[in-house]
Amino acid sequence: MRWKQGLWVGIWAVLVAVGCDVIEDPVVPTRTGYREDLYGPPPSFPDVTTPVQRALLEDFTAHQCGNCPAAARIAEELAATRPELVVCAIHAGNLALTDDDHFDTDWTTVEGDVFWNQLDFQANPLGRVNRSGGPGNFFAPAQWEAEVNGVLGGSAVVDLAMQSDFIPAAGHLNVHVHGKFFADVTGPLNLAVLVLESGMVDYQIDYSSTPEVVPDYEFKHVLRGSLNGALGTGFGTASNGASPGETAQLSFTYNWNDAWVLEQSALVAVLTGPDGTVLNVVELELGE
Repeated sequence: MRWKQGLWVGIWAVLVAVGCDVIEDPVVPTRTGYREDLYGPPPSFPDVTTPVQRALLEDFTAHQCGNCPAAARIAEELAATRPELVVCAIHAGNLALTDDDHFDTDWTTVEGDVFWNQLDFQANPLGRVNRSGGPGNFFAPAQWEAEVNGVLGGSAVVDLAMQSDFIPAAGHLNVHVHGKFFADVTGPLNLAVLVLESGMVDYQIDYSSTPEVVPDYEFKHVLRGSLNGALGTGFGTASNGASPGETAQLSFTYNWNDAWVLEQSALVAVLTGPDGTVLNVVELELGE
């Protein structure tokens, strides 16, 4: 084991030591920036009787972080066998800075900086799993599997579903997020819709490669922005909480950013409770 990797493991060791009723028709949806005048009423969603609990793994990474590719591989391996796992790669911190040499692409975002600043300890790589323990809490890559399994083994208090359609002539992406609740949930409830992109190739430091500077590294699940901010907005009629059987819906008309390849992008809807933890999440691949 190289000294860089061994040192990192040692640092992590210290850090870890320290530290129902069925409603047939949905409620009238609350619309946020949706152009109903152009595209008509938001769609109705099929009723759900069994909710699906999903997990959000936020991987704080950076292109000048040599240990980050190994962490990304752990995330990929987990997602390959767990379809309910959503991976989001957040580029942030000093190792995500650009330079005039190889690392001239800025992968950081305003939203990513918000998430980074929430952390109780800032370093790459580390991760959050459904922001359990609060938004400041974090886990080392070696802990991700156990945390993900714990979330996926739990019961869902809300089921989330998402639909979208792209209008090329206008450059509009219409997005609709629907939720049905299966337990009493206290507000405030916020829904954020994040934009991820995969398939970009650029420079990355990888301590497991020779040479360590990899010119054709493929970046996946990279946070590129959001439809309504890092922390989102109130989830319609459920903004102040909800009871079993109640539903809520938000719809958006978003001016798509041409710098992002639509066919390589995905939307991730994240519903958070009053303590900032994730109640549930759903991902929608736009290229499908």
